[in-house]
Amino acid sequence: MKRLKFIEALLRWKWYPDILRIPFFIGTIYLLYVLLFGDQAEGRNTGLSMIWVLLWSMLPIAFLIMGRFWCGLCPFGTAGDLVQKAVGNEIHPPLFLKKWGVWFAYTFFIVILLIETLVHMASSTAASSILLLSIFTMAMISGAFFKRRTWCRYLCPLGVAGGVFSRLRIIKLSKDNAICNDCKEFECLQGSEKSKGCPMGLCIKKHDLDADCISCGNCLKNCPNDSPRIQLRSPVKGFLSNVKLNQAESAFASSFIGFSIALYLVKDYLDKVNRAVGSGNPLWNELLVIIVFTGLSFSLFYIFSYIIRPITRQSQKYNFRFFGFFLIPYIFFALVNLTAIHGVSLNGMTLFYNVKMLLGLPLQGPLFHHHPLISAQAKHIIQGLGILAGNIISIVFCLQELQKVLNNRQRNKIIAVFSVFLVGVTGLSLYLFMFL
Repeated sequence: MKRLKFIEALLRWKWYPDILRIPFFIGTIYLLYVLLFGDQAEGRNTGLSMIWVLLWSMLPIAFLIMGRFWCGLCPFGTAGDLVQKAVGNEIHPPLFLKKWGVWFAYTFFIVILLIETLVHMASSTAASSILLLSIFTMAMISGAFFKRRTWCRYLCPLGVAGGVFSRLRIIKLSKDNAICNDCKEFECLQGSEKSKGCPMGLCIKKHDLDADCISCGNCLKNCPNDSPRIQLRSPVKGFLSNVKLNQAESAFASSFIGFSIALYLVKDYLDKVNRAVGSGNPLWNELLVIIVFTGLSFSLFYIFSYIIRPITRQSQKYNFRFFGFFLIPYIFFALVNLTAIHGVSLNGMTLFYNVKMLLGLPLQGPLFHHHPLISAQAKHIIQGLGILAGNIISIVFCLQELQKVLNNRQRNKIIAVFSVFLVGVTGLSLYLFMFL
């Protein structure tokens, strides 16, 4: 893997990450001010456009490039750090938070997407303000009681859920195993006179760096033996280097398949959804569709992990975790469809219009900011191709991993069953994206 020494130099710089965290924090406070007190007319609030079209849409791409890099600059984490510094508490988070916090985080992530869809949060300054203030409040309460970014490690919906997608990251923190194996000091975790220890409580010798590292640079500053390094890696080799998921992550991945399909239906085919369900209450229709599709995808994957036991010769629990890992490419493209493609195509012109207003540039021609950036048909084709790509990558990655441990006959049987499950889901998705 190629070592990226210019990024290492940035992370070792004594002013990093504060030189970026502070402007992001101030900028977010300003966006919150604009949300609360700016122009409340539909399509004319710059803060709303910046948050949902730019930041929210680009988040999956950031996870793909550098994992949870954003978490190191996140204004919510900064708010928690400021409170922690002021209060001075160094209490370890309770064990139940370490065990069950991730379930809260994944649920909260799905709830954010759910509410964003049901109340059209990308068009609501009130709903967006409540969401930002809620996350700020929870991060600061966590910082007031517990040490080392407990909110970011166990509870943050964007960070913890993003850790799943960060396993696809192209740029990552790695280590020199020969150096780390002989290390007895653990400066990366505990800190030194050069810098504080890892805010995420990670020791690079022991922990999963793909899912949890936020690229804060503390370990590079602290390690006296130059073990940590930033490297450019192959997405395939990097992804398969640590095939590891827990039950919560697999439950999230398998549920997110149906959840994303349901949100797509609600976003783009609400009239058809209302007619199909038949209830006079549109909100109930939307909720029912989301619950049915989410529960169906989770149930089908659970059944798949059970019926494949004779072939894998592993327990249902093991199959659920193992194959849940290989759903990550599929659900990554599903998330991109829901955020980047849908948000930018629908509201990209709104952002362009508002930025021009903010900069005081002249506006020529008719008000175009309500027009979609691309046609609905083009958007659906792009989304369909994304889902197809996710399906293929998931199957190929699974095949690559199984080649390490199984003979051709066993491997082919497992891949055939896994492919039937994914192809069925993909066929439904492609029909909905391109032909409904």
